[in-house]
Amino acid sequence: MNTKKREKLGDLMLDIAKYIITAILILACFSGSDEWKWYDFIYPVIVVGVMIGVSLFLIDGKEDENKKQ
Repeated sequence: MNTKKREKLGDLMLDIAKYIITAILILACFSGSDEWKWYDFIYPVIVVGVMIGVSLFLIDGKEDENKKQ
């Protein structure tokens, strides 16, 4: 995958992670988080963490380091 496609995919994954965070916050405000179980908060945090990690890996790949040398 070339550098531009990797960066676009990384940006897309960051956007999706932001949408997940926004959806969880809005849902917690309107539905009342008293009824939520602990895993209702942990799973989105894990998904967002993985997506941010993968997107940062895609954005700052090794191909850029080879071009700088």
